[in-house]
Amino acid sequence: MKIRHIGKMTAVLGVSAVLLSGCGLFGPEKETISIDAPPQSEVSVDLPNGTPTPDAAKDGAQPVVQETGERMVYLQDANGYIVPVSMTLPKSDGPAKQVLSYMVKGGPVESMLQGGFSAVLPKGTEVKGLVIKNGVATVDFSKDFKTYEEKDEKKIVDAVTRALTEFSTVKTVQIWVNGTPLTEMPATKTPITLLDRNQGVNLELGDGAIPGDTSSVTVYFQGQLDDTRTYYVPVTRLVPETTDIAKATVEELIKGPKQGSQLFSSLLRTTRVLNVKQEKDLVTVNLSSDILKYDDGKEASPEALQSLVLSLTETTGAKQVQLLVEGKPLASGAFTKPVSRPVQLNPIQM
Repeated sequence: MKIRHIGKMTAVLGVSAVLLSGCGLFGPEKETISIDAPPQSEVSVDLPNGTPTPDAAKDGAQPVVQETGERMVYLQDANGYIVPVSMTLPKSDGPAKQVLSYMVKGGPVESMLQGGFSAVLPKGTEVKGLVIKNGVATVDFSKDFKTYEEKDEKKIVDAVTRALTEFSTVKTVQIWVNGTPLTEMPATKTPITLLDRNQGVNLELGDGAIPGDTSSVTVYFQGQLDDTRTYYVPVTRLVPETTDIAKATVEELIKGPKQGSQLFSSLLRTTRVLNVKQEKDLVTVNLSSDILKYDDGKEASPEALQSLVLSLTETTGAKQVQLLVEGKPLASGAFTKPVSRPVQLNPIQM
């Protein structure tokens, strides 16, 4: 596996209709949903070296083309954080079920992983059925889903919730086991009646925050894969209650990870937040010139800018982010104009 920086912002994916397979209590393959379609440039790839399949004709037959789709799975990194990873998977009539299958220990994802990344769902877990209706994804796991260590309980819940809510038609998630609704997780009795992204991921309590009197922001810090490669890690931080969520997001990103964390932020702590304003689907953030103290003070760190876009679009729900430095747009690069959240994040290179 190779995880690299995202170098270019891309447009929001389109929508297409596919059949979502189901079985048992969930019935035959009749449920229709809409999901994000992969970019056209990534719809199909040739087999290695253009090799045709064994049943291909020898007299001029074209190499078989396998259709693929870009999907987001949630894995665990070497430090125990739940991390989104973009993967190019074979085309499937049940993409949501497929994504979950690539999150199972001992499953098809194992041969692709390096750098300490691992699957998070218990070994042997199967998706017996999955229905998406009226924004609710109901997934029925086999009994193996319950065979996990207590320390992994919230990680499993967060990974399943975020993986399924990556699909545009899913707002909330219900978990069943062997055809029976699960109202709480078996190890620590975590309530799971109806799950959504508001529960956060890699949750932590911020400085000065008092439980029960908080607001939550999700910021994207970075983890180190090796000497040259990093990846983005979402951390949901509970902060003192505020009505200015956008500003709080930027401030927490500048504060950086908590002491002792293996993560880091590419924004200098001396960076000052001059103003943050949200108007419908656009967040405009105005920072001090310290953001430019990268490459001898001439540019802003691409990783810092990416972290800002990921964090603000995640927490506020805005579609685009405009960056200003001392009230002016950047002079060059991809961030001179409003940019959208990237479609790919921490992509695996196969």
